This record gives sequence, structure tokens and C-alpha cells, in this order.
Amino acid sequence: MRAGAFAPDTTVRHADKLLHRLHRELPEGLHGSTGDELAAWLAAGQATRRWSEQTVSTYYKHIVRFYRWASGGHDPWLSFDPSVELRRPIAHNGLPRPAGYDLVRAAIFDLPEPWRLTCRFVALAGLRPHEVARIRREDVTRDVITIKGKGGRTRAIPTHPLIWQSVWSRPPGLLVCRPDGGPADAEYISKGGAYRLRRAGLASTLYPLRHFFGTVIQERYRDLRVTQELMGHASPITTGGYTQVTSERMREAVAMLPFSDDAGTGAGAGAGPHPWSSAPGVDVRPPLPRSEASGRAGAGRGQRRRPHRRVRP
Repeated sequence: MRAGAFAPDTTVRHADKLLHRLHRELPEGLHGSTGDELAAWLAAGQATRRWSEQTVSTYYKHIVRFYRWASGGHDPWLSFDPSVELRRPIAHNGLPRPAGYDLVRAAIFDLPEPWRLTCRFVALAGLRPHEVARIRREDVTRDVITIKGKGGRTRAIPTHPLIWQSVWSRPPGLLVCRPDGGPADAEYISKGGAYRLRRAGLASTLYPLRHFFGTVIQERYRDLRVTQELMGHASPITTGGYTQVTSERMREAVAMLPFSDDAGTGAGAGAGPHPWSSAPGVDVRPPLPRSEASGRAGAGRGQRRRPHRRVRP
């Protein structure tokens, strides 16, 4: 995983911990397991509700990745892959939980350094904790922040003025470090940020700040492709989990439907004519049944010609 730059060090450590645990709990260990035993192990944790859908999905990915490595290459460790017949678990995206405006404002202005800069990177550039740990002064200019994200993918994010205000005078090197000056990792950034937010009376972690970034970008710019690129997602499906469709926008969308002025004395009475009801060239009448519509369409125009059929020699 490290050689292929598949994931940050925190994910590698979690995979290592999981595989050691799986080796202890399987009847014959990792090298003697079967597909049924792996499936039963995953199902047991899910059935007892010890693990969430996302946890089971993550464990599945670690198991499959390990056995593909173990059974592949010129000199494989195993002669077969017991994970081949494992069914990929379904992990439904949870509702987005963006931080509120007041909480974000307090986080990016009131926290002490380096946590103020950390929150600015997360809330105003959408960085993940491991990306914050890797960001260097050389990666930030007045115009753009260059980020090397998951899977080695690189993306460029326009620099928010508050981020540039915090880093322009910094010397070259890592921008967020441990108190002793050593390099930080994703776990230190994530847990340290949550601790500092709680100490400041802000009931949040860093991820709602990242959700805030994605939600506000999508809400104001309304281009999912742009939001996807800024968030560093490989799929727009993932981006949907970080963007919130507000109730106000949903009300606006429903209000754009025709017939709003025909509601009589209901909740919409008194709201005035709908903008579509008087728009030129817009027919808001209900569609005709198929038989009646086809009859009217053919009236006065004669019988429709039979299509020409090509006959091959």
C-alpha cells in the first residue's frame, strides 16, 4: 500500500491492525482461510451491529486488497484467492453534516495556531486531515494550492484570501507540525483538531468543516463537476455524500412546477400567478391520453406513410 501510494499512513496502520486481528480469529489464519469463513467473519460483525455499513465496506476492501497481493505476482504467497467470491457489501452514504456558519467562523478566527490554519485548510480548501499533514509552504501560492490527495491524484485549489494571509510569510517546509516541530500525520491532525474544537466550546470535528466546504460550493455555484474536482473525489457519487441539498432549494424546485396557481384556497393561495402560467409558448395543460393524442395528431394530415424497408441482395 505504501509503495503504490494507495492510502495515507493512517489507513495503512488500520489495514495492518485488521489483518493481524483476522489472522488470529480465523480457524486456520489468513493463509488457510476459505471464502465462506471470510464471509461469515464479515457477516458476524454486521449482524451484531458492532460495525457500521461503512466499517464493513472498509474491512472488505482491506481483505480483497491483501489477497490479491498474496495470490498475484511471479512468486505468489498463496496459490488461490479466497476473497474472489466475496460479495461487495453495500454502504449507503449517510446524510451530510456540514458545520454551521457561526461554528466555521469561530474555528477559522478564534482557535490558536496551528489549529486555526488547519481549520482554514479544511473549511476553505476542503483538505482532508492527511492532506493538511503533508501541505508545505512551497505548495501554496497567492493563486493556487497544489494538493497530492488519495491514490496519488493531484489537484489544484484556488487559494482563499484567509489561507494566503496565514501562510504568505511562512518559511519553506511543512505548515502544520507537532509541538516539538516533528511532522504530523492524519491521526494527529484529526484527533488534535477535534480536541481543540471541543476546548473552544465548538461541538464538532474537522470533517463537518470539510462538509461545509463542499455544501457551500455546490449550493452557490451549482455545478457538481466543479464540486467534485475541488473535493478531490474520483466519482460524483462520493461528492453527493458531502453536499447538502437544503430545504430552501427543494422548496424553490417544487415551486417551479406548473399548476401552482390552480391550488385554490390551499397553502399556495394568494401567492400570485406562477411564472410559467403566463410565459409565452408554454403549455401547462395536462397531457392527453395516448389514443386521443395520436388521433388529434393524425387528423387532417392523411395516413402516415409506411417506412421504406431495405432488402439486401
